[in-house]
Amino acid sequence: MNTGFLRQAALWAFAAVFVGVPLWLVLVTAAKPYAEAQHLSLALPQTWHLTENLGTIFSDGAAVRGFVNSCLVTVPALLLLLFFGAMAAWVFGRDRRRSLRALYYLAISGILLPPAIITTLQVLKTVGLDGTRLGGVLFYAGAYMSLSIFLMTGFVKGIPYEMEEAARLDGCSTLGVFLRIILPSLRPVLLTAGIFLALQLWNDFFYAFFLLRGTERQTLPLGLFSFVSGNQYRTNWQLIFADVIVVSLPLVVTYLVAQKRIVSGLMSGAVK
Repeated sequence: MNTGFLRQAALWAFAAVFVGVPLWLVLVTAAKPYAEAQHLSLALPQTWHLTENLGTIFSDGAAVRGFVNSCLVTVPALLLLLFFGAMAAWVFGRDRRRSLRALYYLAISGILLPPAIITTLQVLKTVGLDGTRLGGVLFYAGAYMSLSIFLMTGFVKGIPYEMEEAARLDGCSTLGVFLRIILPSLRPVLLTAGIFLALQLWNDFFYAFFLLRGTERQTLPLGLFSFVSGNQYRTNWQLIFADVIVVSLPLVVTYLVAQKRIVSGLMSGAVK
């Protein structure tokens, strides 16, 4: 029998067991009424209550407010990470000096070293940004900048330097070269890095728990935690799983729409 076919079958079986089964459990439980959801199973619901469960999530679970807060934190932080990460990657990718090389390794060390959350909270409190969305945006931009730089530096090295020289001969400034040559050339890796970073920011719970205080600033993961930990809905598995769907759906849709470009960006970065 074909070895390639066996490998593909094994991968599909692995995905079905470790991805498909939990996903199916979430979907069918979210569509069940309270009595059926108390006994977790993979069976289809006898009566479908998905619409009612989602309605409860959006009314009692404050899903709309959580979605807005997640967007207000994730989108600005992501724009800062991509723009300044690309700018730093351009410098590190072009300059061959040992001092810049050492600074590059220092810049990406944040991938392995966790942020000092207690010190960060004190700094934010000193400048009056403690518990605010702006404080969360600035924290995320700093905490994930190492990953952004790391993802884009290798791609910058593959951009022909002659393009920059030609732009400078035409009178383009340094900022103009970055905006007109480097940034458009980084479009594939910007999309790929953007998806990875958005996934980290959107699903973050630990840092958001300390940074964003008050129910009015809760992101979707924080709202899910509050909803689950509340005494009123603690055993309502159908509502909990419906909330999980609401939290995960935006990124799933984004990935499905952009998956071809994400793969092409990864392949381009690997070739370069």
